[in-house]
Amino acid sequence: MKLRLDCSPENIETEVSIKCRAVDERILRAADIYYFESVDEKSFVYCKTDVYSSELKLYEIEELLMNTSFVRISKSCILNTDVLDKVKISLNGKMEATLQNGEKVLITRHYVPAFKKKLGL
Repeated sequence: MKLRLDCSPENIETEVSIKCRAVDERILRAADIYYFESVDEKSFVYCKTDVYSSELKLYEIEELLMNTSFVRISKSCILNTDVLDKVKISLNGKMEATLQNGEKVLITRHYVPAFKKKLGL
């Protein structure tokens, strides 16, 4: 594995880029990703305490993460089930997931069956 560091006053923001032949557990674990979210046609990567932007579209991220601990929970969010702390069922068919960092994300009705299947429920 190579690590390149480019420190320069010309760099406006911090950028993290991972190039690999295929996404594997080592890459996913190293990133400590909690979830991916799309806001105003931009994708963001949420970690325990930091947020990064991604050039990939959410559907591209979803394809890359097939057969991993990640699952789509709404039109705009893909969640890492490894960082779940607890899940609460709402009366309207939705669910609310609390993550290990205390953050809460909503699982919409349409995606509840896939979420339950991912958890083996």
